[in-house]
Amino acid sequence: MPRLILFLTLVFQLVALRPACADLPDPSSRVLPELTATLQRYRTERQRLDAQLQSRLREIERAYYLKLNSLKMDVPEPEAPKGMFETTEEYKERMARHRQALADVQEANSKALAEMERLGGLRIQVAASEVAWLEAQVERLSPMAEIIKEIQEEGCLVSGESATITVQRPDADAFRFPVTINHKGTLYRDVWPYPDRDRAETIWQRRHDLKVLPHYSPEPAEKDGVRLRLTAFIVIGPEGTPLTRFEVGSPSPFDAVTRLARIQTEELPAARILMALSNAVEGPLPGMRFVFISPRPFEMGSAKGTPGRLPDETPHRVKLTRPFYMQTTEVTQAQWEAVMGDNPSAFPFCGGDCPVENIYWQEAMRFITKLNALHKGKGRFRLPTETEWEYTARTGSVDPWEQSGSDASTYAWYRDNSGGAPHAVATRHSNLWNIYDMNGNVSEWCSDWYGPYPDAPVTENPKGPLKGDFRVSRGGSWFHGIDTIRGAHRNSDSAGDKSSYTGFRLVLDLPLDELQGTK
Repeated sequence: MPRLILFLTLVFQLVALRPACADLPDPSSRVLPELTATLQRYRTERQRLDAQLQSRLREIERAYYLKLNSLKMDVPEPEAPKGMFETTEEYKERMARHRQALADVQEANSKALAEMERLGGLRIQVAASEVAWLEAQVERLSPMAEIIKEIQEEGCLVSGESATITVQRPDADAFRFPVTINHKGTLYRDVWPYPDRDRAETIWQRRHDLKVLPHYSPEPAEKDGVRLRLTAFIVIGPEGTPLTRFEVGSPSPFDAVTRLARIQTEELPAARILMALSNAVEGPLPGMRFVFISPRPFEMGSAKGTPGRLPDETPHRVKLTRPFYMQTTEVTQAQWEAVMGDNPSAFPFCGGDCPVENIYWQEAMRFITKLNALHKGKGRFRLPTETEWEYTARTGSVDPWEQSGSDASTYAWYRDNSGGAPHAVATRHSNLWNIYDMNGNVSEWCSDWYGPYPDAPVTENPKGPLKGDFRVSRGGSWFHGIDTIRGAHRNSDSAGDKSSYTGFRLVLDLPLDELQGTK
């Protein structure tokens, strides 16, 4: 009798806070069906929220383009060279009138855009929509993710399946039994701690009456499926009560759980920071302005059948994860002179507001190095990567004239309308992000070496090959035709070459890591 009382006391003290094995149903009766149904509800709701976001973004873009296309861009035709019988004074007066006419157009356009921004800029509206989308996911998907997590943690026993346990002689100094569990011919070795000698003696005497039930936890399988993984063995006493548990593995978490955790701890706080940073930033030089570009996955390249498409425009998914600020215009001749003290342009008579061109890739890098040295602590200026350039030019989807239903001449100076020369920056319509001349005026150097696109399902923040023979330039120019000014078109040029149709624009990286406290 005393031994029976002692054994019952041991069972009471060792019982885990889990239901008896008789209360755990076969997974086919509850666990898997309930989990599968919850996963399906989660996916359906997530798809609905994603569709709502995309619909909202399309509405914002359509409304913004309607306003943008209402702006008048009556740019005067390029002035003819000095006439044979025209006096120098007359020529100077004519050029002054032309420059004033250009300045009037730019000022009117700038005021109209400022008013559009005041009434609700595109970037701010998009950022607010993305914050609302993340908040809705937390609110509507979290309950289902919690159910999925609880079902996975609870796990299940499979009826009719068991294992055997061998309790070996105790390690008295360490207060534990070495044990070996045999499950379908596979041996699992572990130790069973005991709290004192009397309990150890009871376990030892009843060791042949113990049963072991394998415990499984559901985990994700391929193609949105579910499978069971062996995660533990539960030791059952003679009365059918769980005594202890040996862990042998852990299941892979479901995306529904990890994604919601990531949204709550990373994506939503970051989105709120990005919304706070969505306004434009003034650069250190006159007329130099940068706008905020929020990163998103997009498809880079072009589809087969696109007019003018080349084989190197292979479509592939790209994921940008770090925001950046893109210069609204190409670097101008005046900005170059302010830093470098000279003007290498082949069209100096175009004026200080025209893009600087006729520069090597290395010369653009020297300009950037000197600009960073002159303005330390203001962030870091650099060339855009090829991915950043295409993402910004196409505002994440297609070229601006395709989005707005207009023609390319509304947005770009190119062969059909340029008159054989570059023009002052920002004298064509901007794209959705208020960035000018990405399709035309002058081609623009990027930081990448030229090479084939990565062969991967998704590439994160690509920077091009580590080395190569040519550098990438993008965007076409006053010299190029309609096929070449497309956002997906790629140019490969020697870094040691220069031309009267190649310039560059800058990216500004701000130290966002210091802004984690931004509300």
